[in-house]
Amino acid sequence: MEKGKYKNILHKKYEAFSLEENPVKQKLLRMEIHSILRDVDMLDSEDFYIWGLTFYMSFLDKKYDSFEDKLYDTNLALEKFIKALELDSDNFLACLYVAHCFHDNKDWFKALSFYGKVNQQKLKEFQVWRYVKLIEQIGYCHFKLGNKEIGRKKFEKVLTWYKKSEIGELAVPTEMIECLDESDPIVKEIKKIEDYLK
Repeated sequence: MEKGKYKNILHKKYEAFSLEENPVKQKLLRMEIHSILRDVDMLDSEDFYIWGLTFYMSFLDKKYDSFEDKLYDTNLALEKFIKALELDSDNFLACLYVAHCFHDNKDWFKALSFYGKVNQQKLKEFQVWRYVKLIEQIGYCHFKLGNKEIGRKKFEKVLTWYKKSEIGELAVPTEMIECLDESDPIVKEIKKIEDYLK
């Protein structure tokens, strides 16, 4: 299939996939996307990134019987994101999702390593909420590794962003709240700003 032609079809199918709420229809769209990608001789970084997203997004809301089952699905996505990054080291979103996969697999060291490689300026220009979430996730990984002071500094930076953003503009800071006690000044402050957290 011609590059321009398959790209147009791929983008339309992925857009439909990402908006689809019916799991059966989403699965069919994922299979169609995989079929398109398998028919292309030379896939580029973006192709592998989209392929990885079809795995990653398919299991976000899925219920698993065990961590091992989730690990299997996460690793399918991880394989594609790593390939995307190998083909284009500037693909900051692929790098972010490599970190997300390690994060989901509770491999805090590797997650931190890849979070640290994400081009934060490009991410901030792309979507501020993702940039702020990245800071939170870095803090979360540090907390999990016992580096609570470093994690706390990241959470303070997250709080600063919440103070200057519109309500609902940023993602819910679930990981930060998980790490900190309810009586913590950061949690108290963020709950004043984002009153839905009460």
